[in-house]
Parts: sequence; C-alpha cells; structure tokens
Amino acid sequence: MVTFSKRRQGLFKKAEEYANITGSQIAVLVFSPAGNPYVHGSPSFDAVIDKFLSVNGGASSSGQVGVHHNEADVCREFLMVLEDKMKRCRSAEDLSAVKAELEEVRVKVLQRLKHIEEDEFVTSLLNC
Repeated sequence: MVTFSKRRQGLFKKAEEYANITGSQIAVLVFSPAGNPYVHGSPSFDAVIDKFLSVNGGASSSGQVGVHHNEADVCREFLMVLEDKMKRCRSAEDLSAVKAELEEVRVKVLQRLKHIEEDEFVTSLLNC
C-alpha cells in the first residue's frame, strides 16, 4: 500500500505539473488495490469532468456524452450513499459489506471506462 500511495502522489504531482506547463485542465481518477477511488484535478476534478461532459452541449456525434453525464450523476449519488453507510458501520461485517459494494462499483466503472474508450469522440479527445 505504501508503494501505491507514493506512486499515486507522484502521478498527481506530474499531472499538476503537466497542467501548469501546458495550461490545460486535467482530471485523474485512480483506484487503489483495495478498490478505493482517489481523484485529482486542475482546477478541480469535478470542474474538469463537468466541462468534459458538457462538450458540444452534452453530446458527441453519437450522443454518448449525455449518457455518460447521467451515469456520472448516478455514480456520484451512489458513492455518497456508500460513504454514508461507511460512517454508520459498527462492525467488521458492516465494513465488509460496504467493501463488497465498492468492489462491484469499481468493476462496473472499469467496464464502462472500457466502453467509453471505444467511443471515437472520447478517443480523439484522449489522443490530443
């Protein structure tokens, strides 16, 4: 876990340097080996994601970005619910249940990211 934490901090630092040097806006999402999400953005993760989702009025030529925006809202809401559940955990069993739910979310996010990467519009943005 120490290696992940150090490398995550290094990645976020490099991303920040890139944003400063190029004047670009960046958003980085990383999942730890335990499935915990970590985000970093310049100016902020949410601002960059919201800007990305609103490109071309919220839709690519295939109409997919608008769908991603709705999914992002659902994910944010779901993560807030899980965070609330974590705060109310009183036993290892409770925490294990939340961990299992987070793992399911992680798998779904990875599957969805793979699908998004296949979208020509998103791919062209990533290759800039």
